[in-house]
Amino acid sequence: MAKVLLLSPPYIGLYGGLKKAAGRYFPLGLGYIASYLRKYGNHDVEMYEPEAQNLSCDDIAAIVRRFMPDIVGITCSTPNFLRAVELAGICKKESSAKVVIGGVHVTAIPEFVMEEYGDVIDYVVVGEGEETMLELANACQNNSSIENIKGIVYRDGNKVVHNGSRPYMEDLDSIPFPARDLIPQHLFGPNMHNARYKNCVSILTSRGCPFNCTFCAARIVSGSKYRMHSAEYVLEEMQMLKKDYKTEQLLITDDTFTINLPRLEKICKGMIDKKLNLAWFCFAQVTTVDRDILGLMRKAGCYSIGFGVESSNEDVLKRMGKPISPAKSKETVKIANQVGLKTQAFYIVGSPGETRTQMFDTVKFSREVNSTLAFYNMLVPFPGTKEFNFFFSSIPLKEIDWGKFVAIGEDCVLKHSEVSAREIEKLIGRANMLYYSNPRRLFNLLFHVRTLYELKNYLIGGIALFQQLTKWSIGKVKTSNE
Repeated sequence: MAKVLLLSPPYIGLYGGLKKAAGRYFPLGLGYIASYLRKYGNHDVEMYEPEAQNLSCDDIAAIVRRFMPDIVGITCSTPNFLRAVELAGICKKESSAKVVIGGVHVTAIPEFVMEEYGDVIDYVVVGEGEETMLELANACQNNSSIENIKGIVYRDGNKVVHNGSRPYMEDLDSIPFPARDLIPQHLFGPNMHNARYKNCVSILTSRGCPFNCTFCAARIVSGSKYRMHSAEYVLEEMQMLKKDYKTEQLLITDDTFTINLPRLEKICKGMIDKKLNLAWFCFAQVTTVDRDILGLMRKAGCYSIGFGVESSNEDVLKRMGKPISPAKSKETVKIANQVGLKTQAFYIVGSPGETRTQMFDTVKFSREVNSTLAFYNMLVPFPGTKEFNFFFSSIPLKEIDWGKFVAIGEDCVLKHSEVSAREIEKLIGRANMLYYSNPRRLFNLLFHVRTLYELKNYLIGGIALFQQLTKWSIGKVKTSNE
């Protein structure tokens, strides 16, 4: 039996002034790894989310000294990568454990990570982590070689070794439910715009995305093949969450929950038949739903749905690799509104070659789409995406400030874009002000409020958002199309 410590580095502080509107989510990736290690290796696992649990660096050091792990596994995204490195350094200093780091950021640039941080990191896990971490834990337990373990990158002297890619897992139902028992679930909660009930849990029902959006980093870890938990697995997990954790609300975090309609229908009908009475949110592609399925989802408890509309310009959408049209987006959001769902539309500003006029056209179009909520996001070109290669190919990786790569952050990180970063920030502020100053939209938003908890979160998050919008909006962006 190996002793495995799993850690998720801090993140919320990276949102700056928007952190009051941000949520804290249970680290599902680590949760799956923990349950997999316990079931198939009988390993001793502890897991911590320092930010949610209010643990300082000294607290983590004390945990390491007490537990004395054989392996430490740390997950990270791009903006909290350096915080993950800091945790790795603490674990190296306080123990003789092998330190493993995984997640989307290091999967995209594993050789760089080992070259620069090999003094505190022993292995980079590339791609999905369950099977790789199990084999590493078994090798540690048996003191055996790691040379044949697929999906890891490590240093052999001054040489960086890549053991080759590991095939993606096909039988997702073989993975136990995430080990939520390792961290108190009441410490986690949703973003302010998704907060309806306090007892809210995030779940993941599929992996991989068949779409090829140039700005999205999700496929780097999970691949392009869409793989699903069965409807039976999903329904069983939902029942467990309601029974064991008194869950009232679900955030379904799949990139696109609505890809496989037969499975979606089975899940929705199962939720209705089992009388789960769970409120839930999911992301959807505008081409994958119609009035009938949206109505069924609403009946099954779906109260809110998010669509990636991105742009009003078909050429921009084509360059993004987004297989949708503005007309289809407008039509689908309208139907979802009519069905009674709280709609969320997401837009991206700053794509390669996107002009100032195209950006303003998208802002204007968003008001025609008329979703309950509109999110204007500055493009963040994460490592491993085509957008990153476009904007950062000439910049050495060690000179990049990863902490600025926040999906909904304060600063635009684009270099040498068609429109300056400062102008994009001002445009984002202006777009939000115009959208939410409309009394009809505010009334529509309040119409969808069902609980005092939801109203409270809107007020707290709304104040934080307004303060940030004021900063962005200082100085008017001039355009003849405004």
